[in-house]
Amino acid sequence: SKLFGGGGDAKDEAPAEADETYKDVEIRAVPQSDGGQWRVGGTITKDVDGAKITRTFLRADLMNSREEAAIASVNKAKLIIDQNGAFLWKGDDLDRPV
Repeated sequence: SKLFGGGGDAKDEAPAEADETYKDVEIRAVPQSDGGQWRVGGTITKDVDGAKITRTFLRADLMNSREEAAIASVNKAKLIIDQNGAFLWKGDDLDRPV
């Protein structure tokens, strides 16, 4: 799935395996190519009451390489998890971006 319905190609898709698990949340780095640089983005997924809930994020931060953006994406995901806590997994709109 593409973040926010944006363009991109196969290399911009979320990996099948989580890059890291943090506080019972699977983090997948999904940097997006943007004018020769890479935009920080990814998905965070948690099993809540037997249902997998996934949130997507895409930030304005740009990095020079995909690898740098992937590392920054994992770090940004951890920050999102820490700052939002349980609120991140509540609400009827389970597909809303963060």
